[in-house]
Amino acid sequence: MTEAILPWQVSQWQQLVGADSEGRLGHALLLSGPGGIGKLRFARALMAWLVCEQPQNQGACGKCRSCHYGLDNPDLHIIEPPEGKKQIAVDQVRELVALSTQTAHRSGGRKVVLVHPADAMNANTANALLKTLEEPSGDTVLILVSNEPARLLPTIRSRCQQLPFPTPNASLALDWLKMSVGDAALAETCLREAGGRPLAAQVLFENDGLAARERCDSLLQAWAAGEQSLSQVIDGLKEVELDFYLEWFAHRIHALLVAVMAEQSDDVNAAWQRWLDRPPAAILSFQKQLLDLRAQVQRGVALNRQLTIESLLLSWAMVCSSANAGLGV
Repeated sequence: MTEAILPWQVSQWQQLVGADSEGRLGHALLLSGPGGIGKLRFARALMAWLVCEQPQNQGACGKCRSCHYGLDNPDLHIIEPPEGKKQIAVDQVRELVALSTQTAHRSGGRKVVLVHPADAMNANTANALLKTLEEPSGDTVLILVSNEPARLLPTIRSRCQQLPFPTPNASLALDWLKMSVGDAALAETCLREAGGRPLAAQVLFENDGLAARERCDSLLQAWAAGEQSLSQVIDGLKEVELDFYLEWFAHRIHALLVAVMAEQSDDVNAAWQRWLDRPPAAILSFQKQLLDLRAQVQRGVALNRQLTIESLLLSWAMVCSSANAGLGV
C-alpha cells in the first residue's frame, strides 16, 4: 500500500503535504479530472501517507505498523460500487456516517475514507454523504475521486478542498508509458488514441484495444462505402463491449469536431477524414446524444446493446446525409 505517485502528480502532492504541515488540510478532498490519468493511484498513496506513523514528504514510510497493514488497516475504508454494480448504495454511505463518529484505532491517528467514483452516487446517496460533510469528525479525512465532478451536488463540491488533475504533460506521459509498452511509436499511438491519458493508454495496449478501435473504424468505413449493410456492421461489432464502443465513438467525434471548428485535420483519424465537411452544429447535436448514452451506461443503466449501436449509427447517417457524404442504410 505504498504506491508512488506518478510524475505528473508532483505539484498536487506537494500542495497537500504543505497544507497538512500548516494545518490547512481539509477534512474532505475532491480529486477530479479525466479518467485514466492516475487519480485513484494518487488517492491510495495519500491514504497510506495520512495514516502512516512516520510520514515522509515523498509518501508513506512503508515500514511502520500502519504501512504493513496496507488496505487491511482498520482506519482505512473504501466505498465503491459493489461487484457487478455501477452505483454506490445509500447503505454504504450510511455506514460512513456511523464510522465518522468513531475514534481512530491508532491513538492520535486519523481515519481515512475513499469514495470512488464519487459521481457513482444517486441523489439519495449523495444527500446521505452530505451529513458527514456538514458535521465532520476531527480525525476523519474523506477523499472523493471523480471523473465528472459536475455530476456531484454543488453542496458536496463546496464542502470539499478541491484538487484538480488535468491531462498530463504529453512528454511526461509518453516517457512513463514507454516503460510498459516498450516501443516508442506504439506508445505514442496508444497515448493519442487515449486522448493523452497515460493509464487509459496502458489499458488500451494491454487489452489489444488498438485493434478493436481499428475494427470499429473499418466497419464504419465499409458501411459508408456501401460495402456492408447496417446489420452486417452490427454483427461485426458483436465482440465489442458497449462501453468500449461508446468511448471509441466519443473520442472520434471529439477529434472530428475540434478539427472542423479549427479547420485543420492533423489529429483526425485517416478513416474519418471524409467527414471533415460536416456541419459543426450537426456534429454537436450527435455528440450530445452520444455523451448522454455514455453517461447512462456509466450510471449503470441497462441499455439494449444492439438497439443502442443501431440508433447511433442511424443518427450518424443523418449527420452525413448532406453535401458529398452518405451512408448506405
